[in-house]
Amino acid sequence: MSAEADMVKARAQLLMEQPFFGTLALRLKLVQDDDGCDTAATDGKQLVYNSEYIGKLDPLTRKGLIAHEVMHCVFNHMTRRQERDHKIWNAACDFAINSHLIHSGFILPEGGLIDSQYDNMSAEAIYNKVKDEGVKQCAWGIVLDAGASQIDAGSNASLESEWQVAVTQAAQVAKAAGKLPAHLEQFIKDIVKPVVDWRTVLWPFCTSVIYNDYSWRKPNRAYISEDEYLPSLYSEGAGHLAFIIDSSGSCQSYWQQFISEVAAVHAELQPSKITILHVDTKVAHIDEVEPDEAFPMTPIKGGGGTSFAPAFEYLNEHHDIDAAVYLTDLCSDDFGEEPDYPVLWVSTTDRDAPWGSVCRIQMEEMKQAAYLS
Repeated sequence: MSAEADMVKARAQLLMEQPFFGTLALRLKLVQDDDGCDTAATDGKQLVYNSEYIGKLDPLTRKGLIAHEVMHCVFNHMTRRQERDHKIWNAACDFAINSHLIHSGFILPEGGLIDSQYDNMSAEAIYNKVKDEGVKQCAWGIVLDAGASQIDAGSNASLESEWQVAVTQAAQVAKAAGKLPAHLEQFIKDIVKPVVDWRTVLWPFCTSVIYNDYSWRKPNRAYISEDEYLPSLYSEGAGHLAFIIDSSGSCQSYWQQFISEVAAVHAELQPSKITILHVDTKVAHIDEVEPDEAFPMTPIKGGGGTSFAPAFEYLNEHHDIDAAVYLTDLCSDDFGEEPDYPVLWVSTTDRDAPWGSVCRIQMEEMKQAAYLS
């Protein structure tokens, strides 16, 4: 059997046995390169391998190798090296992921770097700890910088975003199949944490749509038998909320954090319905999700200029919403007319809006959240 057939078979087995890793492995194009690669490597787009090396691995170890390369992509190691020494960075990245793989039941090729003292540490933190210690190297499973294989280095943010969405979707697939390793479930939840504390920001903002009052919509059953129709006391969470994601060119690198904020609201506050708009100078995409539905991690649509008015024009025409949240850098003067529902602007800058309430996402916090590992 050829090395290519071996890799395809191993990937197919992963898809059946460990769907989280198998689903993500399908995103990497298999490329045989016996001249330029001694073992195996990935740059976030390709899984490059040496046919002779692959032929020496048994099937179990081959699956471990593929899962190892997948985990480099899960952690976005291909975009995070910056000016660090490449060999030491590779070692630090290996320490950051190999314990996860062992706990998931994988067998790794000989020489894999594993040390429990580095569990739950980021590759950056591990690098700082080992850079002056003469850390040993691992010859296989190299992580290359994004751009090493004709990938535009300027597209790093887009590549990270793609993997962020893919990881979430792969976790949902694996969990639905009952095959998501328990220790990975919490880890995946922590990859991108929301920066905004929605319980303290959104609840006060939505006071107009949170009801703790008597309502005639629900009869009090205790009095129906006595021919008395009295109102019942009810308490509801946020109603139908619209989340508008600024998908203009200036916000493209923030969208994975923006979408994680909306996902946090969906999970924690469970509005009766969420309408999600991707908007640059026009409404480019729409998602709708209810409390019991899986959250849609749709890649950002748009990339043009910035105009706020189209979002509100669309909502006014098509939806009866209780409140709107606009995640943006506020870099436009086209706000349109103020709607009759409350609007919260969640801004990455210090700019102000002519109406509505404004809260800030600190840029440094966003950068840190994007590199959690």
